[in-house]
Amino acid sequence: MALGKPSTRPPDVPPPLNLWRVRDFLIIWWAQVTSRIGTQISQFVLPLLVLSATGSASTAGMIAALEQVPYVLLAIPAGALVERWNKQVVMAIGNFARAVLFGLLAGYLLGGGTDVLFIAVTVLSSGVVYTFFDQASGTVFPRILPAHELARASGWVEGTTAMTEVLGPALGGALIGLGANTMEGAGYAFGADAITYVIAGIGVLCLRTSLRPVAVQERHAPLWASIREGISYLLSHTELRRLALANFVNIAALGTVWLSFMTLMRTEFHIDSSRTGLLLSLGALSGVLGSFCSGTLHRRLGAYGVMLFTGLGWSAGELIMALAPAPWAAVLGLALALWVAPPYFSTLYAHRMSIIPQPMHTRINSIYRLLAQAGLPLGLASGGALLESLGSRGFLALAAAVFLAAAITVNLRVHREKSQ
Repeated sequence: MALGKPSTRPPDVPPPLNLWRVRDFLIIWWAQVTSRIGTQISQFVLPLLVLSATGSASTAGMIAALEQVPYVLLAIPAGALVERWNKQVVMAIGNFARAVLFGLLAGYLLGGGTDVLFIAVTVLSSGVVYTFFDQASGTVFPRILPAHELARASGWVEGTTAMTEVLGPALGGALIGLGANTMEGAGYAFGADAITYVIAGIGVLCLRTSLRPVAVQERHAPLWASIREGISYLLSHTELRRLALANFVNIAALGTVWLSFMTLMRTEFHIDSSRTGLLLSLGALSGVLGSFCSGTLHRRLGAYGVMLFTGLGWSAGELIMALAPAPWAAVLGLALALWVAPPYFSTLYAHRMSIIPQPMHTRINSIYRLLAQAGLPLGLASGGALLESLGSRGFLALAAAVFLAAAITVNLRVHREKSQ
């Protein structure tokens, strides 16, 4: 028997897979990367488009919030329904439907259209489609990968999401620059977004793993009975309730980061759309680095320690932007805020998945995400109004105070529980 350092891996834990060789995982992953690049382009372009058309930050915030409203209204029944449907079909339809919607919007803008109502209807329709798509795509990996690989797969997703946040604004700014004006440039950007959804939809159709519902008996149970069961479980679980409340507050504040940065660049430093996109990309590079720190921070700090750490980071980043004497300083503040975001989301996702029972995963996850994501339209709508009344610097200072208060609350809560 050869001598050497014994393996530290427990005998019942299988060796890690080479994810590059798992065909269906790569298809889903690359489909998400492709579509998210398009999504980031649209999310960058949309506020600039509305600001150009109306000159109102509050209107820009309201239009951006429209895409999240269907999630608030439909997420719970959508989660129960998708649990009964073939998730491959749901994801394919979701991608192709959004390709049609944004393709029509691109044609409308390139044809000289300027009606904000047309833009609002497109955004609202996209939100309805996304609500069903998200319930399916968020629960696919457990059907493709073994349980011990889910955390690593989530890390890949967080890392590539951060990368798309770098590429999206840069590409969005470049595409806007191709047009004679912001409206025409936005048409090119939304056309590119539509193409990414087509590519993602074709990829989903190539999956070999069956994504049909496995719990046949659940398909015959009354829909509202399934919904009530999921809601009852979440509301009776103290820790899940706490996590959902924390996410609500943080996402409401985080939803305004990009809009407040764009407004700061426009009103304080008089920077055009193309350069703003480049600066956003530079700041978002830190999110890629943050995704590589997620595992280390989780191991060293734990779930609630990461929540405290990221809250302090967000507060500091917003304050730096509020006090920035020049664009480069604002980019540093943005970089700090975006650096701590991937560790927060990946850590809390892994912690949440360890709590939710697998048979109820889709239902409870949809309810949890609803409670968390409901903060996004609230943050966008109220953030746009506060930006107009307080100005970009005043609003950023207020956001810093909100993040700091949330971080202190979490810290006090953890210490009180440890002392009991």
